[in-house]
Amino acid sequence: MSLKLLARYHEAAFRSVKILVAAKFANVTIETPEIEMGVTNESPEYLRNASPLGRVPVLQTPEGYIFESGAILRHIARLDKNGVLYGRTTFENSLVDQWTDFGTTEFDPFVLALLLPAFGMVPKDEKRETEAKTNISAALQGLNNWLEIRTFLVGERLTIADIAVATTFHSLLKVHPDKKWAEYANVQRWYKTIWGQAQTQAAIKDIIKLSGVVEEKKEAPKKEEKPKEEKKPKKKDEDEDAGEEEAFDDEPKKKNPLDNLPPSKFVLDAFKREYSNNKDTRNGVSPYFFDNYDAEGYSCYFCDYKYNDELKMQFMTGNLIRGWFQRMERLHKYAFGVILITGEESKHDITGFWVFRGKGIPEVMSEVDDCEHYTWTEIKDINAEKARITDFFCWEGPTIPKPVLEGRVFK
Repeated sequence: MSLKLLARYHEAAFRSVKILVAAKFANVTIETPEIEMGVTNESPEYLRNASPLGRVPVLQTPEGYIFESGAILRHIARLDKNGVLYGRTTFENSLVDQWTDFGTTEFDPFVLALLLPAFGMVPKDEKRETEAKTNISAALQGLNNWLEIRTFLVGERLTIADIAVATTFHSLLKVHPDKKWAEYANVQRWYKTIWGQAQTQAAIKDIIKLSGVVEEKKEAPKKEEKPKEEKKPKKKDEDEDAGEEEAFDDEPKKKNPLDNLPPSKFVLDAFKREYSNNKDTRNGVSPYFFDNYDAEGYSCYFCDYKYNDELKMQFMTGNLIRGWFQRMERLHKYAFGVILITGEESKHDITGFWVFRGKGIPEVMSEVDDCEHYTWTEIKDINAEKARITDFFCWEGPTIPKPVLEGRVFK
């Protein structure tokens, strides 16, 4: 049986991770083809047959496609020849459904409320994050009580219920390692049991390879560097996107001219941390930016999409922006951007604000085809545009006349 999972692959994408972990336990082979977000999932065929909203993960089977991670997880469990992953009796089947639904409704949305700001997909909102932590604590307390006299959530064997909830908890620990999560000793013990399984570790190793993280790519350079160890630092400088190295063998040898610019008092990484961690965007992040910005070492631009009249569906516009950001992976070191979708669901615009290292738009940026679809306006004096830039940081304000439907942060 040929199964293919169309998904994002990184440890914090728990909806995809839990499917691949379950497949290891079910001894089911799943192919993981590369897809181009914003392209593959926006094609007419994908929207008609795979996912009507253009989302991932989606499982491609010989009979057709299955969307929604919970449905995919159950499908994998039914393929388990040992008949354990979905419980051994009809009653246990229902208990497995009970706990997977618990994870979907009482845990997943609140963990996402913490993960999305961490990835720059939504702005930080102190009230929302506080509410999320309260709900997560309540869910973990209930889980902790349940697990006081149990090894697994259902029966005496591991099921997809354990996999589903533990995978979300793993993402929470990975991206938002709050010390308070350690208070739930029974949850911690149960989580370590699930995550210590050989099948789980094998799935995580596969996901790390698929995600193209740097540490998986370091082994080959070490073998080549034995005669000349001085080449190793050069490799690290260029390894902004290890996942693309093999496709562009000659590019790691090129030196980006932006690296040769004189040091600047404005450290872009420090500003990105400020933007991510400071909960008061208007009165904290914005003053930090204007107090530290270096006009000699950086350039700022507004951008507007040239074909706004062609944008009809918000979710497709969101995918368009996500695809653009994915094609700019190698620019993270040199840029920061806020892109907003404003207007109405069926009639809206794309507009943005960018900070680039050096003078003008970097060559690495202009090489991305999406960039030619935007009109770029250089900001000669950032103080003259202080109000508008601040509103972009906050995703709202009087200089943004239309309602903000959605936003994305490139950092």
